[in-house]
Amino acid sequence: MATNLSKLKSGKGAPPPAEEAEDVIEANPREDDKAPLRPLQVRVPESVFVEFSERAGREFGFTHGAKKQLFLKMWKAYKAQKMKE
Repeated sequence: MATNLSKLKSGKGAPPPAEEAEDVIEANPREDDKAPLRPLQVRVPESVFVEFSERAGREFGFTHGAKKQLFLKMWKAYKAQKMKE
């Protein structure tokens, strides 16, 4: 099945020019990319999972890794609190 290129609209969906595009490598917000990762599996009620997912999305954007970022933020806060005690 061949595509009729004359029916395609020009300009629609084209990427931005390189000068205007953000450098996603430099803007990478992830930390410790070099550290080996291990899965952490826990079972929680579905309502807790949904609430945690929503909070992570609101705080870090609804993207891949938001729940991980929220967990790491909570872990750092927990460690900081324990150091004060």
